[in-house]
Amino acid sequence: MRNLALALARNLETVERERGPFKVKCLVCKEPDDLFWDLILWADWFALNERARLGYLLDKLIKPLDQEALMYFSAMMTYDANDDSPFLRSLLTIQRNFDQGLYATSWHDEIIQIRSTMPQASLIVPLGHRLIERTDSTVEAMTTSVNAR
Repeated sequence: MRNLALALARNLETVERERGPFKVKCLVCKEPDDLFWDLILWADWFALNERARLGYLLDKLIKPLDQEALMYFSAMMTYDANDDSPFLRSLLTIQRNFDQGLYATSWHDEIIQIRSTMPQASLIVPLGHRLIERTDSTVEAMTTSVNAR
């Protein structure tokens, strides 16, 4: 699952440079014991043509994933500027809190899993820039530690 989250976070960063920011970008699973994760994306810039949107996102996000990451991937759900629901607003709040560093003490294996009472998502993994920064700094620290020995 770690590989899936990190690969998607990096791929999402590329898409954001090309197209613009996402309001929400996270992985969710319905049950804590579930191995399969859904990718939830919400952006104002999404094309109204859902087929074109999904084709672009599949090419940029899913096709580059390796077998290990794909093992945990279930589905991709996209929402455009016209979409709104309590579920999306809750994910937006979690995404903003993550981006502000409010979950800094909950990191596990460099991936944060936020528990939720929402039936669509009992676990949420935000896929923001902090995830990549945190992982890159951890790898750099480990490399420095090994080189010091």
